[in-house]
Amino acid sequence: MMLRHLLTGVTGAVIAWSSALAQPLQGFDAGANVPPAFAVTSFYDASPKLARAKPGDILKAEPVAAPSGARAWRVMYASRTWDDQPVAATGLIIASTAKTTRPRPVLVWAHGTTGGARGCAPSLAPDPARSFLERGGAAGYPIDIGTPYLTDLMARGYVVAAPDYQGLGGPGVHQFLVGDTAARGGLDAARAARHLRGAKAGADVVVLGWSQGGQAALTAGEVASAYAPDLRVRGVAALAPSATIMSPVVNQLFRSGTPHVYEIIRGYASAYGLSTDLLSQRGRDLVEVAGQGCILEVFKEVGRSKEPGVIADVTNDPAWTTALERNNSGLRVSAAPVLVVHGSADGIVPFGSTDLYQARACAVGTKLQIDRIEGGDHRSIIPSAREGILHWMEMRLRGEPAKTSCPSAG
Repeated sequence: MMLRHLLTGVTGAVIAWSSALAQPLQGFDAGANVPPAFAVTSFYDASPKLARAKPGDILKAEPVAAPSGARAWRVMYASRTWDDQPVAATGLIIASTAKTTRPRPVLVWAHGTTGGARGCAPSLAPDPARSFLERGGAAGYPIDIGTPYLTDLMARGYVVAAPDYQGLGGPGVHQFLVGDTAARGGLDAARAARHLRGAKAGADVVVLGWSQGGQAALTAGEVASAYAPDLRVRGVAALAPSATIMSPVVNQLFRSGTPHVYEIIRGYASAYGLSTDLLSQRGRDLVEVAGQGCILEVFKEVGRSKEPGVIADVTNDPAWTTALERNNSGLRVSAAPVLVVHGSADGIVPFGSTDLYQARACAVGTKLQIDRIEGGDHRSIIPSAREGILHWMEMRLRGEPAKTSCPSAG
């Protein structure tokens, strides 16, 4: 009976998702002047320590400015890609200066899409250890930086570990939406926090992610037991997650001209050795832009021409189909309860993606709660979800039982 309940409405979700792809992309102005990527400093150069390092080992660390009552560090640490290749990842660790006699819980913040160039790393921004600043804010930053709810998190005694992701900041081609690589980077950031004596971080971890980072967060819950058994992942919260990469409408997505597609193609071609024959010359040029600038620059370049970038059906290529399918969240049971918060009016990651994820995740036994915010778009749900997410994470750390939106198996 459970599978029947789960599949009911999936067709409607696909139709809704398909129509949502034609909506204007919220929060972006492709015609605006956009700042360039940040300059990559010498801190982000490769470290010879990587060859001997274990995942989570700190390769470099330096203090950065922090909010009142907190300390912060920019770090480079060892991690692994989906296929166990060693990589140097970067990010931030932020901790309260209040005295404590107990290890602090770690919150891993997995950020949304910033772009594919190394200079799109949030930790490169001036004053990066701060509350969340939206793209296009008054300061004119080219990417989203900061951590949502940071003041609340410091007051509640968390250590924040905020990975940039592999290939952002540190060397390498960013494997955009390769879930296992991003998830490992997030879990290794939590491990790195434990190595910083001043942070006083413990093994209890909650993961919070948004958009691209929502997929990273969901995947972290799915790989934590096998990849990071030294951590106790207590809960995973995902805001508007990119949970469904392969779907019945994926070919329409690839042909829609969405700038994120060129980030996917660049990242997947590098991660899995996939062919780029599905691209026109215009598409190849856009993939180059995706590697040289941040996401707003890709939006701007896409807006210059209506020439199609993708000219072949991606679903006709078995290698591409396999790679996209393996990055759908929900194919493996999560080691920790999951909360997904998603707006019904999201035009960047349509709610249909979460409907499809729910069917998969419930079928494998993940304890999943879905909070749908009526009228919420891709960005507005971040402040809207604040109280609910903070309370939900506290309940997970206390060991309280989690609710589920999955149908009963009766």
